[in-house]
Amino acid sequence: MIQIDFNKGDGLIPVVIQDASTNQVLMLGYMNRESWEETLKTGKVTFWSRSRKKLWLKGETSGHVQVVKEIYLDCDGDTLLLKVEQMGGAACHTGFQSCFHHRHEEGEWKVSGKRIFDPKEVYGK
Repeated sequence: MIQIDFNKGDGLIPVVIQDASTNQVLMLGYMNRESWEETLKTGKVTFWSRSRKKLWLKGETSGHVQVVKEIYLDCDGDTLLLKVEQMGGAACHTGFQSCFHHRHEEGEWKVSGKRIFDPKEVYGK
């Protein structure tokens, strides 16, 4: 029987988030069984926040929620790929469309893409 193996990672599995329409990788997060079940129940991506040690509905502060469109499990049963509709156009808390906006070129890191929103305005920080 195919099922998610939450035991390998001490209860957490990595989750790759990909834009369903463009296939751009937006971010990587982690889920435990509870956040997985919440994601299935609501249709919105809910992670386990490793820093805050609690469930985290992606976009709960910014409004930039991720609506699940497709779900894939890898061959080892310990990594998920979720294709989502990214509301608000940006997945990254720094205001970029993707969290992967630092590109290594010619021996240094450069910012690629453009900022969609100002985090200070959205989060008040």
